[in-house]
Amino acid sequence: MSDTTPITVEFYESFQRGELDRWDAILDQDVLINSPAGRGMTGIDAFKGFAEGFLLLAKRIDLVDEHLALDENGDGRGFITFVLHWKHTDPFFELPPTGREGTSVETTLLTIKQNRIVRIDVADNSLDLVIYLWDRGWTHPHNVRPEPLVVGVEDRGEVPVAVTAG
Repeated sequence: MSDTTPITVEFYESFQRGELDRWDAILDQDVLINSPAGRGMTGIDAFKGFAEGFLLLAKRIDLVDEHLALDENGDGRGFITFVLHWKHTDPFFELPPTGREGTSVETTLLTIKQNRIVRIDVADNSLDLVIYLWDRGWTHPHNVRPEPLVVGVEDRGEVPVAVTAG
């Protein structure tokens, strides 16, 4: 990674090119990974193995958005949003190939400490791949409740009153 390449772009470029060894310079050894395909994975090697599986599906990965906000210590957050153009022509973990293809729009949220990614949270913005994997028996996390930054107002069971002009 050059001094001018943002960590978000380096993360994307390494992934889309399948050059996962480049992650050694930007990911913490004990990185925590959460995604619709699995939660609570830890460690750079586990994440590389997970990513390699998705690279078998990937025919192209387009970056569609990116943002990075770090303080002077290299602490902060960033994200990338990408389109995974996929085709299931090779075994994907335990799932046999079907030839089905589609796209998956995904946002990867990155928590960064001292210029190293310590947490990765993947969010699917489209459901094509998720539904495809679900239909083939892939288990997805349910009732996920991450620690909130701000706790929202409890549902008080009140029905909102419609306001009409008049």
